[in-house]
Amino acid sequence: MTPLRQTFRGYLRQRRHTALTAAIVGAFLVRPLVGDSPAAPIVFSLAFGVLLLAALYTIQVDELVGDRQVLLTQRRRRSLVGWALAVPAIAERIYMILAPSPRLYVVGAISWLLFFGFVTVSQLRSLLRQKQVTSETIAITISVYLLIGLTWGMLYITLFELHPDAFSFPAASSPTSDLSPDSQNVLPVFIYFSLTTLATIGFGDILPLTLQARYAAVAEGIAGQLYLAILVARLVGMQMGHAVRPDTRD
Repeated sequence: MTPLRQTFRGYLRQRRHTALTAAIVGAFLVRPLVGDSPAAPIVFSLAFGVLLLAALYTIQVDELVGDRQVLLTQRRRRSLVGWALAVPAIAERIYMILAPSPRLYVVGAISWLLFFGFVTVSQLRSLLRQKQVTSETIAITISVYLLIGLTWGMLYITLFELHPDAFSFPAASSPTSDLSPDSQNVLPVFIYFSLTTLATIGFGDILPLTLQARYAAVAEGIAGQLYLAILVARLVGMQMGHAVRPDTRD
């Protein structure tokens, strides 16, 4: 391995959580930037592919603090599960570009739901293992919050594809279930709805109608508030403990 490559790999390893956060934000920004052009689904799928690879790399890297053999076993398990969930998800994205199918879209939504759910749990566990507040700790905190929104967005898509009457949409932007070229906004629309629900903004332009959709929206709002309250308290406690610790040694 060349010194330049080794240096880059070490830098990426140290900034992997920041890279994941940037990939998530990039995936959010791509769709509104490209608009409804014919290339929008392809560009959006590429952005999700970059996000998937960044997530897979992040969950496979540990500081290996503790029992090395146990941590290596856990890393291997995370890698296997991550790739097992990622392969059908990325295959669905590729196939949907070539031959859109409503039935395949349901399978894809479930695949992405499982993948993002797994990555969210892995990142949350990594966050809870942090001992001090650094820029990477802040990056994990942001990425977990955004991943919660992505995971719930996939849940809403699954509910919508199984029950098209689960949500009420404005007439001008109603996504349809036939996946025609004009309906490729299903994914970004539900990500938008998920993020507004997570942040408890509640514009009211998209309304859950079925019991399952309503409870999913309420659960996301509660999860978002609990996450912010608990994690902010933990970060403050970590920072205060780190600031007080040098004085205790005097």
